[in-house]
Parts: sequence; structure tokens; C-alpha cells
Amino acid sequence: MSAPIQWEYPLYLIAHGGGYTSIVDPQDTDDQPQHILTTHSSEAVALNFMQQFAIIGEPRQLNNDREFRWFLKSLKLPVTKVAYDPEPVEFDVNAKWITTIKRLLEDFLIVDNSPWHYPVYVVRTDDGYSSTIGSSETGEQMTLLNLFTDEEKAKSYADTQGGGKVTTLHNMEHVREILLGLRESVSAVAMDPVYAEDESSSQYCIGLDALLDKYLVLDQ
Repeated sequence: MSAPIQWEYPLYLIAHGGGYTSIVDPQDTDDQPQHILTTHSSEAVALNFMQQFAIIGEPRQLNNDREFRWFLKSLKLPVTKVAYDPEPVEFDVNAKWITTIKRLLEDFLIVDNSPWHYPVYVVRTDDGYSSTIGSSETGEQMTLLNLFTDEEKAKSYADTQGGGKVTTLHNMEHVREILLGLRESVSAVAMDPVYAEDESSSQYCIGLDALLDKYLVLDQ
């Protein structure tokens, strides 16, 4: 019996010959058999696989569900399955688990279109959340929620503002909940703002409506 379908990141593939290492499905007797993509739990495991089968290539790292999903959606026939930590022997792939790409995409890799990787962070203050006052394209004053892609950046910003509690947002639903609650007072999100010379600035700002309607939705 194979193990449950689960893995941890980073996950490793083996880039080889303009594509990625796969194994011909030994159970498929068709003239054009299906191929099984090999995935590996660590760089050391991937390198050992390469050495064992004299593969010239290099491990490639996937860091999250979104990257894994995008990669699987890019694959073409005859690759239709995925094996995790295979150790082929004779007519057996001998992997911890094997499943179809279709099943992984439909049942395990349900991701959203967030313009950042999770977790992200906000700074909780006595009167709400840390924010920045800016100007719209028409010159009107607007409030932007400060959102950070790195916990240390959030802590550093909070220190410049005299404190605040860094709060971790683990997924899209958590971010949507906060943004919906702030919709009447916040117009946009400022990503990774920095505070210098008595001024807060950010290179990237995204409107609240665009986030809620376009980005913070499930990928189809």
C-alpha cells in the first residue's frame, strides 16, 4: 500500500535535456506509454537519483503550492502522473506515492491568484492596522494598508512607528476578511513599505477593489 499523498517544500525536480526527468510507466503496455514525472523530497535525494541512473542535469526547487501547480499545468503528454521519491526496481517505480497530475490539480493544489506568497504580515495597532496616507492619481487623499511579505520587514517597520503587534496572515481567506472589514476606510494596499526621513513609501501599491475582485480569488 502506498503512503498518503503528502509532501513538504522545497520539492525538487530534475531538469534534464530541455525538460524534466520522468519514468515510463511500467504498468502501461500501450505502444505510447504514459510517463511519470519524478519529484524528490530533498536536493540530496534528487542528486542520489541522478547519480544512480547517470542523469546529467540539475535539481530545480519548487517552494510552494502555487509554483507546483503552475509547473504541472505546463506539462504536456505523455507525462500524466507524478511519483514522489521513486526508487525504481525492475518493473516497479517503487515510489512513496504515485498519482495523476489531474488528481493533484483538482484535489491537492487548490491555490489562489494572490500577488504574493503566504504567509504575509500586517502590524496591529491600538486603533486598527498600520497604514500609510497617500494621494490618488487625481490628488485625493487615500489610506493604504501596510502589508509585508517578510516578518522581519514588518517588525522593523513597527519599530520605526513606536511599536505594534506583527500579525501573521496565513492564507487568502484571512487577508480577504481583513480587507473586507477595512473597505470603507482603506483604498489600497502598500506592499513592504519603508519608513525613512519621516515618510513612509512603497514601490508597489494595489487597489483594494482589484485585490478583492481579481487577485484574492481561486485560480481556475
